[in-house]
Amino acid sequence: VFERAFQPGFAVEETVDLGDGTTRVDRVEFKVFEIGRLTIKSGRICAADPFVTLGDRKPFTQAVPNGAFPVRLAVGFHPAGAVKDNRVSFARVAFSEQPVERWSMAVLEGQDAASLKPDEIFGYPVDAGTGSFYDPLANGAANAIHKTNPDAWEAWQTEGEANGPKVIGPYSFVLMQPMGDVNVAMFHSGWGDGFYASYFGFDAEGKVAALVTSFNTIDWLRAKW
Repeated sequence: VFERAFQPGFAVEETVDLGDGTTRVDRVEFKVFEIGRLTIKSGRICAADPFVTLGDRKPFTQAVPNGAFPVRLAVGFHPAGAVKDNRVSFARVAFSEQPVERWSMAVLEGQDAASLKPDEIFGYPVDAGTGSFYDPLANGAANAIHKTNPDAWEAWQTEGEANGPKVIGPYSFVLMQPMGDVNVAMFHSGWGDGFYASYFGFDAEGKVAALVTSFNTIDWLRAKW
């Protein structure tokens, strides 16, 4: 699904529990939005809630290429009366356009995916309804900005809330925020707050092709797709 969700025409049928002993089957249609290019200069990448941990988040242990790479959002449009409610299911940095042959959970230093139980993940907490990708060099720049302008976060929130509806639709948040010599790609996180895992995708030659964060918007084991 990490690949299929970013292909044209992808849709799923999801069974929704209405809470009164009945269910409804919804068709969730997906669209892909490219929100800008992420600059990587240190050969490392972070994923985090930018309004909570930008400034001290550690990068993943996996090295990534330097350059400017497209950030794409796979957005599911859920039926919600006259207006379809849009939710970011997956956020992706495309380091190349090569097909992904295998996926591996992204980990920080000291974490070992082999130590996890089947229902456990390593990930990052979201408390402000927002996820992001960025080069760890942005941490120092963010701290410097915060010292001189403690209200900078509020300006980012205002701009992101204004950009989101233009790019995706109502109630969305999208922002490509310059941060020193690099930048931060910000976007709304699925249904909001939670704990979300990221995964590196590798091509047939074992090179990093993508990084995807999954926001658990759909029960993929039960959905039809």
